[in-house]
Amino acid sequence: MGSLTSIILAAGKSSRMRESKPLLNFGETNLINYQIKSFNNPFVDEIIVVTGSKSELVKESINSKNIKIIDNPDFNDGKTTSIKKGISAIEKTDNDIILIAVDQPRSKDLIEKVSKFHIEHPGQTKITFPYFEGKGGHPIIFSNNFYSSLLEISEENEGIRDIIKNNQSYISKYKTRDNTALVDLNTKEDYLNHISKFNL
Repeated sequence: MGSLTSIILAAGKSSRMRESKPLLNFGETNLINYQIKSFNNPFVDEIIVVTGSKSELVKESINSKNIKIIDNPDFNDGKTTSIKKGISAIEKTDNDIILIAVDQPRSKDLIEKVSKFHIEHPGQTKITFPYFEGKGGHPIIFSNNFYSSLLEISEENEGIRDIIKNNQSYISKYKTRDNTALVDLNTKEDYLNHISKFNL
């Protein structure tokens, strides 16, 4: 059975939130630690966190072991730079890649079910994501056949959206009733509106 490398993107400036998203209170911990713990499942055997803005504070707050933390000094140039830093840091290159941004918290249960669905779904080339009420959500999982494509993304070509758009035949949708699949914490209002959806 295959395995996954999780890349958690936690490098952005959080300008619309007006405070560091990774350090937001999330239950008894903060958002970055919640995200790391959410990937504790039998299908993920490598976790990479990409930091940038307030990098030292974020690193100091992380209380998990056996993860790799990569700093992205180019975070101001967009999310694609963080994705490529994370991809370049993967040691287990036979693994498929599961991507999530720190401001897209997901229940541990949802991540495990999407991971299991991806691993058990036939086909060596595939892109898997949760599908809730007609909308695609996150996390997104790419088979390792997309390594080179992921290393070539840029802000100009719409990043991973371009890969998804050009590989529609390889998309595998995991239909879920878990409404956290679409949560995106861009603003303080988003944070206050969505936090009740999680079992904290």
